[in-house]
Amino acid sequence: TEQGNANALTMANLIFFDGGGSGIRAKSQITNSESIAKNFPGFTPGELPLVDYLANLIIDFAKSIDSDIDRAVLAVATLPADDQQYGDIAKLVLAKTNIKELWICSDSVSACAAAVEADGVVIAAGTGITALAVGKNRTMAHSLAGDGFLIGDEASAYWIGRMALNSALRARDRRGGDSELLAVACKHFDAEPYQLAHVVHQLDRSVNAIANFAKLVNELAVAGNEAAYEILDAAASEIVLIATTAKRECEGGSGFQVALIGGVLAPENLVTKLVGQKLAECGLSIHISGKSSLDGAGILANLPEPGVFKDLIRIFTKP
Repeated sequence: TEQGNANALTMANLIFFDGGGSGIRAKSQITNSESIAKNFPGFTPGELPLVDYLANLIIDFAKSIDSDIDRAVLAVATLPADDQQYGDIAKLVLAKTNIKELWICSDSVSACAAAVEADGVVIAAGTGITALAVGKNRTMAHSLAGDGFLIGDEASAYWIGRMALNSALRARDRRGGDSELLAVACKHFDAEPYQLAHVVHQLDRSVNAIANFAKLVNELAVAGNEAAYEILDAAASEIVLIATTAKRECEGGSGFQVALIGGVLAPENLVTKLVGQKLAECGLSIHISGKSSLDGAGILANLPEPGVFKDLIRIFTKP
């Protein structure tokens, strides 16, 4: 059965999951027991049956816990499309495990729980991108950006890699683009220029592969490649647009926090440095919490009730 609010209980045994295209991480918090951690392969929309995959990874991890589990929290980038899918995941999990309560939410919720202590926005950019803001003294939540690789995910690793590949292919047929990006892309994907697009399309996990190419785009930009730099600068502008929109919509004040999470926004990356510069021009700065999105899923698991995230979490309990 699905509940509108979680019971205000002291939770003893918990498991929680967080992830997306690059991987899904799981961790346990069990009374009088060592914490167990496990990594599962990531996925992007359309790669596999969503309900079965998500249900089975919860079931698999839960069966490694030798006790009843008070709550499981699943925070992932790709969520079910409708009530039927949410219900099917919950039905499978609750029937086949010793889990008493299941929370399902976007990984933006776990990221926000980890990274924003007051009013602010967390922007998590990996293979895809997601953002969630809280405002008005943590009484409101506002989701931003993301929307998946087909129609959104601006500034994600996939978006950066795709923009770079587009430039490479334009250089291949003389429509502009950048010849150095073409050479680097052909070497990276082990393809001749006129076979590059065909090779990329036929990769087993093409979205993930394109996202991984973003690392080389960063290296090229640092080395002085103008086209690569322009792509990262555009990505930084998209990140800042998310931040400033979040502050406006949440009526944020001078202390509005902007937290950055994910591989694209690692502190050492050029795009992160560009974001910092652009935020400063808007009177904002990067807030560092020191916590990961998986830590955030753990924070959610320990909450007596969803609080400001109540409209963003689906809760199911064992009949």
